[in-house]
Amino acid sequence: MRDQAGTESIRGSGGRGIHRLMAMYAVVSGAALLFPHRTAAWPLLAFAHILAALAGMGVPPFRHLFRWLVHRWPRASAWLADWYPLLLIPVLYAELPALNLAVHAGAYFDDTIIAWEAALFGGQPSREWAAALPFLPLSEALHASYLSYYFLIYGPPVMLFVMAKRAEFRAAVFALMLTFFVHYLFFVYFPVQGPRYLFPAPGGRIADGFFYGLAHRLLEAGSSQGAAFPSSHVGVATAQICIAWRWLPRAAPWITMLGVGLAVGAVYGGFHYLIDVMAGALFGLLVAVAGLHARTS
Repeated sequence: MRDQAGTESIRGSGGRGIHRLMAMYAVVSGAALLFPHRTAAWPLLAFAHILAALAGMGVPPFRHLFRWLVHRWPRASAWLADWYPLLLIPVLYAELPALNLAVHAGAYFDDTIIAWEAALFGGQPSREWAAALPFLPLSEALHASYLSYYFLIYGPPVMLFVMAKRAEFRAAVFALMLTFFVHYLFFVYFPVQGPRYLFPAPGGRIADGFFYGLAHRLLEAGSSQGAAFPSSHVGVATAQICIAWRWLPRAAPWITMLGVGLAVGAVYGGFHYLIDVMAGALFGLLVAVAGLHARTS
């Protein structure tokens, strides 16, 4: 019985969708390495993408390996099959600059976004909001909300897993990864740096805030260049809001509050253009709803 459950999680109907999704993303994103401006490490990246695609499709060598793992360690292999997509998010994010560099040779589309921003809003909200409202308590609340992104990625799935809602957990992971992948493909083929790379950070008294400083230090240490439009922070937050209202009604108001604060903070803090945020919210909503429908219909 345990072997059957593990097999179902790794390659059966309960888990096959996420593995195929991972394989499809590996192929489509890896196609960037066919462009001429590849980094020196491109053979290693290409090999990793090919392996990921073959494993996700369950070709015979990997199928035999999965069966052996299920037979040898049924519970551990089932846990790994459930969690590996979420554990790979930092790795997939880290490779984005190498992929968009291969396609565009370090060119970005900020001029286009800035022009859209000026046409729609008559200015640059990412530079103007903090200057118009330079209040430390407001700034700290918005920067803290922006940092809640890391909780918003993993919090709802952990809650569903702990509550033993395995079918809901797997549907949520599928919708979440689909949301990530839609955004990440924009980052590869239509890279935008965002205002943080082009304009000075908001200054004045708000720069003394703890959460202000923490947000800027984290981004300086680990942000991927070209990953601004549409905002994956907002897209993922929107997807998690949809998931929470469906299966975590007690947590949903708090997750919604954090998501809204994150979206406002992304612009206030000068991390994203307002168009990034609006596009992220729209894509997050549409993709999450489509992903949930595909996994639960």
